[in-house]
Formats: sequence, C-alpha cells, structure tokens
Amino acid sequence: MRYLLVGDPRGKSRCTKNNDVNNLELSGLYLWQKAFDIHDDEGNIDTFWRKEDLEDYDIIHVNYTPSNIQLPTVIRQELGNNSSTKLVMNMDLDVSRLSPNWAYQITNMVNEMKMADHLFHVEPKGAEILGHLLDRKITVNPHPVEVSRLYDYMRNEREPIIATIYHRYTADTLTQYIAQKNINMRRVLFGYNAGKHHYVSNQGMYDQIMPYMKFDEHIEEISKAAIGCDLFNGYSFGRVPIELAALGVPTVVSNTIGAANKLFPYTSVDPFDVIGAEKLFIKLITDLDFADKVIMHAHSNCGYYSLQSSHARFVEMIED
Repeated sequence: MRYLLVGDPRGKSRCTKNNDVNNLELSGLYLWQKAFDIHDDEGNIDTFWRKEDLEDYDIIHVNYTPSNIQLPTVIRQELGNNSSTKLVMNMDLDVSRLSPNWAYQITNMVNEMKMADHLFHVEPKGAEILGHLLDRKITVNPHPVEVSRLYDYMRNEREPIIATIYHRYTADTLTQYIAQKNINMRRVLFGYNAGKHHYVSNQGMYDQIMPYMKFDEHIEEISKAAIGCDLFNGYSFGRVPIELAALGVPTVVSNTIGAANKLFPYTSVDPFDVIGAEKLFIKLITDLDFADKVIMHAHSNCGYYSLQSSHARFVEMIED
C-alpha cells in the first residue's frame, strides 16, 4: 500500500535530513512515513489535497488539530464518498486539554471527524472519550518509535542521574522535583522549551537543565541516566518512556501515560503520588533485582512500538 501523511507543511523539514526518509529521526507521528516506506510500497509526507494527487495513494493520514480544522472536508470533497483511497484521521492531543483547544469548535470537530474512514487515538483514555463523543469505534494506535535504532546507545555504566522529562504543554516541573528531592542523585531536566510556559527554576530544584535539542543529541545525553522520571499529569502515548525502555533505563512513570502499563507496570504511579514515586526511586537504587526486573520487562516489550509492529497495527486497523 502507498501511504501519505498530509496536512503539516513543516513535516519534511522537521523529521528528515534532506527529505530522506532513511534519515528520519524524531519518534512519533512522522515515523509512520518511514514505517510504510520500509515495510510497504511507499511512505510519503506532503501537503497534497487535490484529487489527482491524493488518488495516487491507498491511505491518506491526517493528524487532526485546530490548525487544520477543515482539511478532512477538503480531502473528502476531492476524493468523494466512494473512493478506494482511505482517509485515516488521528488525534494525539492530550484529552485533558480538549476544552482549551476545542470548546469553541466542538461541532466543527465532530463533523470533520465524520469525514474519516478510520479514526484512532494514540492512548486509551483519548480513544474512550472520543468514542463516546462520536458514537463510533476509535482504535488505540500509538505512534511508532524506532526502538531498534536506539539499542546502539545502551550503556553498561551509567551516571548517578535522574532524567526528568519536561512537557511543554503542561510544564509541571515542581511536582517531579518534590518526588525526588530526597534522592541523592543529580536531578537533570530534559527537553526544556520555554514556549508559553516558564514553570522551571534552577534555584535548588534541578542540577542541570537540558534544552530541547536534536534527537540524536537528546538520546546520547539521556542514555547516561541511571533512572528516568516522567510524571506527566496529562494523557500521552509515552514517546520518551518508550525511548528509555529501549535504552534500558528503569523509569518511574505516570499511570496516565499509555506506555506505562505495557512497559513499566512495576514503576507507574499517579502523577501526583510524590511519596509513592519517591519509594520507587529508592527501591530502584537499593534493590538491584527489582531494578533488573523493571529493565528486562520494559526492554523486552518495547518492540511493540517498532516500525514493523506499528505498520502491522495500522494495516490491521484499516482492514478491520
């Protein structure tokens, strides 16, 4: 099958080097292109919307956001209702932020989503809420992470660092600090991007703040950590915890993250359970058998998010 991700003009420059799919790096949405390019007939990213371009593909994929609110109707009008080309839409927006993004456009959102042949969300809670809103099946289908590419970054020796993950949309750095304030390790905040929020302080909270950086540089740095920490208080599929699982870094994660149950069931907590998180940090440091158990389970199951597995899930979804 021939696959096209359409709707984001920044797509090619953001995810590839010289528009070469083989150099696509960033985990998540844009890796669907590479999954189809390697494991199927073709994967492409472009801003096509006219019928003569769209009908060259078997799958048209739209990541639905407020920035492309009318795109599904445009594509459906071009393709018509009986086209063999399938329109697949996903929403990967954190459902705890539905209201600020969609409250004024909910009717438009519902009508636009009716244009799709298949709908998916990247984590279970989002799929549940959208399914109830739309009264139709919403598949849970997390975005790909090229986990096998990360294996080369695994380390036998690590530094005494807790790698804490910064989320730019819900930038809660204080709760994560409170959870580890009594742990005698260096606290490093990864992926800081000021954006609209500046909720970070280096006054006794974190020993080092790593800005948002190129993907390979990010992986090189975060692979040094002895422990990961991602207490995101919203809902996501869990790109960074998946990367940490591939790197063999035991991680304390929020139970709102989609990958938590699959990869880190022994170390997932409520995102505001700072006492429970602290106990898990201590256990990972003092109980090496427990730490090994956490690492082995996470690493052995992260293949679920690989390009090959992701491609198979996508194909199964549209053939169901």
